[in-house]
Amino acid sequence: MRLEGLNPRRVGVFSDIHGNLQALQSVIQCLDSMSVDLMVCCGDVVGYGANPNECCELLRERNIPTIAGNHDYAALSKIDITYFNEVAKRAINWTRKTLTPENEQYLRALPLTVELSEMLFVHASPRNPEAWNYIITMGDARQSFKHYGQRVCFIGHSHTPFIVENEGGNLSCPEKPEITLREGCRYLVNVGSVGQPRDRNPDACYCVYDREARRLEIRRTKYDMTRAQDTIREQGLPIELAERLAYGL
Repeated sequence: MRLEGLNPRRVGVFSDIHGNLQALQSVIQCLDSMSVDLMVCCGDVVGYGANPNECCELLRERNIPTIAGNHDYAALSKIDITYFNEVAKRAINWTRKTLTPENEQYLRALPLTVELSEMLFVHASPRNPEAWNYIITMGDARQSFKHYGQRVCFIGHSHTPFIVENEGGNLSCPEKPEITLREGCRYLVNVGSVGQPRDRNPDACYCVYDREARRLEIRRTKYDMTRAQDTIREQGLPIELAERLAYGL
């Protein structure tokens, strides 16, 4: 899907909400305070967490362009979940029974990619987005750069934030979470996870791209984790899903 008629100066990008309403609310509040002109979600709205409907409804209410993730497809029975671990399977089966018809229809209509100017947004990888490939190694990143022409590609899926800079085929990962985009370079940016970080930092993760200043920053925010954990327990979801939030695992 291509977004037409938009020229935002500051863009907020986030991914992998996974039904964690409290984390999503905190991220949106942060982005509102920064006066971003556009927010984009890179998928996996549902799965694992206990508020799938509320997360869908908040994205719909705010008219936030959103991409389909593999857990969104799984909740719609659009992909086989035999490769999911048992905890993930239980969460998906619960989500399938919990989603309202309106939110099921909303998820079913989500595109696999969103394009805007020099930006591409995709859940897993620009190489065969529907295959849900993980970008873990520099070799994975190198292959990915071959499959998009935009200057910046934003992804999620692995729940681990990173930035890869491509200068004429030479790849590097800036150590700091805030960088200035350099002339002649292209970028691959994993914006981490809102609702279930896995980089040993439990705070919700998101990204801000200031196109005018050519600044890109991966940011974190705390949220009401206790409420998110309590809701998981109240709904009878696997206890591991509540416990892991505290450790960023």
